[in-house]
Amino acid sequence: MAPPQPTQNLPLSAREYRTQQARARLDALAAVQRQWRRMTTGPDWDRQFARIVPTIAQIMASAQQAAAVAALAYVPDVVEDTGLRANQAADASEIITPLIGVAGDGRPVDTLAYGAVVRAGHAYDGGATAYQALTAGGQWLTMAMGTALSDTGREAESLAMGTRRVRTYVRMLVPPSCPRCALLAGQVYHTSQAFKRHPFCDCRNVPMAESVAGDATTDPHGYFQSLTKEQQDKVFGPGDAEAIRSGADIYQVVNAHRGVRLAQIGGRKVWVTSEGTTRRGFAYHRLAQSGGVAIDRTQTALRITRNGPELRTIERRRAARPRVMPSTLLRLSESREEYLRLLYANGYIL
Repeated sequence: MAPPQPTQNLPLSAREYRTQQARARLDALAAVQRQWRRMTTGPDWDRQFARIVPTIAQIMASAQQAAAVAALAYVPDVVEDTGLRANQAADASEIITPLIGVAGDGRPVDTLAYGAVVRAGHAYDGGATAYQALTAGGQWLTMAMGTALSDTGREAESLAMGTRRVRTYVRMLVPPSCPRCALLAGQVYHTSQAFKRHPFCDCRNVPMAESVAGDATTDPHGYFQSLTKEQQDKVFGPGDAEAIRSGADIYQVVNAHRGVRLAQIGGRKVWVTSEGTTRRGFAYHRLAQSGGVAIDRTQTALRITRNGPELRTIERRRAARPRVMPSTLLRLSESREEYLRLLYANGYIL
């Protein structure tokens, strides 16, 4: 996946909305955590939770309502700021009602919140102390409620875009963001495409006809550069962050984790990846130059031609030499020059 090309900065309305939603989300989660801290180390967690869950549901309903209303106001503002041609909006205020009190998967918020008790119980049964178990449950509750709030905002944004017949949107980060989300920043999606997210993802929609890369929240490279060295190491991991600082492509580095595994090479255990090592992958050509090509799989397919059906042999080719992960290359290199050479040879430096 190639990085989006810079075109313009993020609209003011989008920046203000991002900040507003992030603060409101943090305030709501802090209120939820205050309720969770009323849980004691006693064994009757179900009964204790029954006392606090109505308040948690009220907090969430209020926060979801506010997020949805803010989204309805945000979309026309950002459409106007970007000059995007859109139809006159229909009234979307009524259609956000089904979003309140439910999570992104349709479950009632109070049912979802009970998962924190389940998580605490599993931790306790696994040998954790009651305090440790409640801490684990509280962390899970924060993740689940935060994701539910973000889903409400995104769904309301989608509804508002639908009423104006907006056809495309750009993904906007709400830092701090994980490497997976960072790679998607600035990508243009059709409104019919589902918003890719993971638990606790708080990325947002920006209605727009083209990428707005150039702002750190819509440009993966800009986002990386906006972080301090310590933040880069924390978000991407020290090994990956050092590779990117050394000139490695952020897409190649982050995507390498999709096929990572532990292997034994030269008597040492090293982390390698299968990502990019097949014939259509970028790293395949670099690795093939020094290690050759191996036949990963052969299969026979039936093909219909003018002369009738014929069997065709299809070979799946893969680089014979394993592609080592950047963190391992950093650990194994004896000099800066060797490290850069290995990054290039493994297809991380373009």
